[in-house]
Amino acid sequence: MYNSIYDTLIIGKKVIYLPSCHSTNDIAAELVRNDASMEGAIVITDDQTKGRGQRGTTWVTQPRMNLTMSVILTPIFLPIQEQFLISQAMALGISSYLSNYSDKVKIKWPNDIYLGDKKICGTLIENGIQGTRLASSVVGMGININQIDFSNPRATSLAKESGQDFILADEFYQLIHHLDAWYLKLKSTKNNHEIRQAYLENLYGYNQVCLFRYRNEVVSGTVTGITDYGKLCVKFENQSEIKELDLKEVEWVWEN
Repeated sequence: MYNSIYDTLIIGKKVIYLPSCHSTNDIAAELVRNDASMEGAIVITDDQTKGRGQRGTTWVTQPRMNLTMSVILTPIFLPIQEQFLISQAMALGISSYLSNYSDKVKIKWPNDIYLGDKKICGTLIENGIQGTRLASSVVGMGININQIDFSNPRATSLAKESGQDFILADEFYQLIHHLDAWYLKLKSTKNNHEIRQAYLENLYGYNQVCLFRYRNEVVSGTVTGITDYGKLCVKFENQSEIKELDLKEVEWVWEN
């Protein structure tokens, strides 16, 4: 169903399609352990039975409805302290693809993708480190394409937003070209500022007052930026200093 793509430069030249599997990230990680020369390879499935999300959550998807895959990268050109650029480049690749269909696309820190205030894509990146460099990155992503029914009321899909069905193989082809283009920008190492700036411009809540759960309290604050290490910068109401927060310290609170 999903074929290798020959008109990209890195991502998608090798595609491993599995009708069903427990986790594409786990399988991709095993491929990396067995063969270090797998950059750009993709593991994709129609039915992921034990997908993982951020904060130890699970990623549940209906079989044969969505794009569920993992991309293998070997970003040895990046120092460890700049590894968040992988998240930024991949989020920008996904969001630029989805922007073909909606003008409401936003990146919700660190790398989920929303249409308005509803989630359409989750991403889980697992990095392998060797010395002071990144040896590998396995970028798992689940993009809701044709699924209509969700247990989470804050989830959506291209079909739900547009009222039409999509051919998954065609959407896969388009997506991979966007990912490849943004990864090439990153790999050139001359575009890091452009990537960070584009990420900020597409960041959900940037320079806006939002509600957060912080230290067991719901407080309002303004997202002021992202550190190079990937921490979220928030200026909370009635506080003078800007807090630099990681994923375990803060959580978005939705008003409805």
